[in-house]
Amino acid sequence: MHPRCRTRIPVGYPANIQSDTGTGKGVLLDLSPTGCRMRSDIDLNPGAYLALQIAVAQDPTPLAVEVSVVRWCKDGYLGVEFLRYSQGVRERVTDLLTASSQTDRLVYPDYAVAA
Repeated sequence: MHPRCRTRIPVGYPANIQSDTGTGKGVLLDLSPTGCRMRSDIDLNPGAYLALQIAVAQDPTPLAVEVSVVRWCKDGYLGVEFLRYSQGVRERVTDLLTASSQTDRLVYPDYAVAA
């Protein structure tokens, strides 16, 4: 495993997930410009390719990551690397990270909380 080269910030963004094995819901727990840590209500393994639609409260248009890959799974958490997403989405992610002060208490769906 390679050391992370970008800092992730805590978030609580719900996401729709589409993979080769099906569709489901998830929640991003932290975010960086190149990936995220998340939980999901579907079983995913390292190497699984995903498309993500990430809902951001401040914006009615979801962030669309066309191609991402699960890099690791541990204790119900997933490490996901974003492989292909538009320059506009990349800029929105960067803006979110820059503006995020995370003063609000985050509320996660039940499947996002470790059992």
